[in-house]
Formats: sequence, structure tokens, C-alpha cells
Amino acid sequence: MVGQPVQANSPVIIKHCATCAYLASDLLEYKNDFGTEYEVNVHNYSTKNKSQNLALESKGVLSSGIPTKFSCDENIWCIATAPDPSFDYEIDEPV
Repeated sequence: MVGQPVQANSPVIIKHCATCAYLASDLLEYKNDFGTEYEVNVHNYSTKNKSQNLALESKGVLSSGIPTKFSCDENIWCIATAPDPSFDYEIDEPV
């Protein structure tokens, strides 16, 4: 789906251009000026089995552009929207 619009609230995997690894979050909480946030890192979390790899090889479509393993939940992101328009306001800069 490179170059295609992303629908809000649908799962998406984001690839880091410089490292060709997927963005991930392992739910480690950090406190900052905006509240509690999760750490973002670049790591391919994937399943240990090779079932998808073998299925692709049997079809003869294995290439470097196709992931050979399923991604885990740490690599799956959602672009979330506000529940209603009342949440549209400027964030005040911390003093």
C-alpha cells in the first residue's frame, strides 16, 4: 500500500526508510510533559515459524520485497481519530 491513502482506525505497518525495519512499541511507559507515552523503536517483531515462508516458496513468489513471516502486535499501528469534534483544540506549550 505504499503511496496509497491510509484509512483512520485501520491497522497498518510502518517501515523505517533508513533501516528497512518496522516501527514498533513494546508498551514501556515513559512520563514526560504531555503525560504518559510509550517508547517507539525500530525492530521487526515476527513469528518464529516459517509457515508463510514455505507457502510463498511453494507458489514461487518469494522475493525480498515480501515479508516471509507474520508481524506481531508490537509492529501494528492504528492512526486514531478523535471521538468527536469537541477534542479539536491547541495543545498549550509547557512553561
